[in-house]
Amino acid sequence: MTLSVVLLIAAMAAAAVLIGFYLRRRYRRSKRVDDEWQALAVMGELCPYGWQVHINLYGWGAPVPDDAPPSRTPLVELEWEQFDEEPGRIAVARPVWAPTIAQALQAMVEDRRTDLTLEQIEEVAAREEDVWWND
Repeated sequence: MTLSVVLLIAAMAAAAVLIGFYLRRRYRRSKRVDDEWQALAVMGELCPYGWQVHINLYGWGAPVPDDAPPSRTPLVELEWEQFDEEPGRIAVARPVWAPTIAQALQAMVEDRRTDLTLEQIEEVAAREEDVWWND
C-alpha cells in the first residue's frame, strides 16, 4: 500500500515536471531586439506585406507633441506602419515612445507581436462561432 502511494506521488511529480517543461518552452519569451538589423529581420517576418518606420529624436528642451508621455530625459518617437496586401495600403499605423532607439525598436516589435496574438485569438473565436463580444 505504501509503495503504491509513493509510486503514485513519483508519477505525479514526473508529470508535473514534464508539464512545466512543456509550458516553459511553449511560452518562452522571444529574444529582445537590440539593433536595427534585428528589427529588420523580426518585423520582416511579422509583417509579410511590408512595413515602414519614422524615428523622431527630441533633444533637451525641444517641443514634443501633446501625446508624448511625461519624461525627464529626451524622448524617441517611433511611428511604424504595416502595409496590407493591397500595395501602398496601410493596415496599421501606430506611434511608440521610448527613452532610446533600441527600446523604441523593441516596443515596436512587442506591439506587432501583441497584434498577431490578438489576431490569432480572434480567428479561433470566429472558427468556434464564439463572438459574443460583437453583439
